[in-house]
Amino acid sequence: MDIKNLTPEERAELKAQLEAEERATEAQLQRERQSYNDMRDDFVERMFGELKKLSDEMIAIKQQIFSESAMLDEMQQRLFKVKMDRKSRTMTHSNGRCSIKVGNRLNDGWDDTVEIGIEKVREYLGTLATDDKSRRLVGAITRLLAKDQKGTLKANKVLELEKMANEEQNPTFLEGIKIIKDAYRPVPTCQFVEVKYKDENDVERSLPLSMSAMEV
Repeated sequence: MDIKNLTPEERAELKAQLEAEERATEAQLQRERQSYNDMRDDFVERMFGELKKLSDEMIAIKQQIFSESAMLDEMQQRLFKVKMDRKSRTMTHSNGRCSIKVGNRLNDGWDDTVEIGIEKVREYLGTLATDDKSRRLVGAITRLLAKDQKGTLKANKVLELEKMANEEQNPTFLEGIKIIKDAYRPVPTCQFVEVKYKDENDVERSLPLSMSAMEV
């Protein structure tokens, strides 16, 4: 159809028809968008309710696990006459097929006296000779004194420094390490629960306890 051949009346009619079709298409799109919005809101409301219920149940179970495991830990220490200051404990079933580990995750932390200890160690480094052996020792100690990206000294490196200090038996070095160790103030980050079990093929597996760890 060549629009040039249409009369003014036919053009007006065609325009009105096209506009009506556009309005109908727009109205249909708006209805579909509203339908999507309604379905989305219904999904969020229903899933939030289910997840809130699940979260409340997990909190209650976690509280129960820590309460009962603390009681068992106290009983174990009393019955076996041992005193253990530990940040985690593992309880394994007698058949060896399932174990539950609970504890507190810690980040390294130090009070401000740690800097005094570090300066003591550096003072010791300043007394060392400049031969190859001494340079290697200075390099090793300097690397162990280096802090991480967050500006925190790592506790495991302090243990290595302590071993070196015991080997060197230098009073200044030993004093510096003692000050550093006494300044240790670990920072609790979270309580954790880990479960391991053996499946029907005796393969040890971890029980997923977070949504991100669950495969669907």
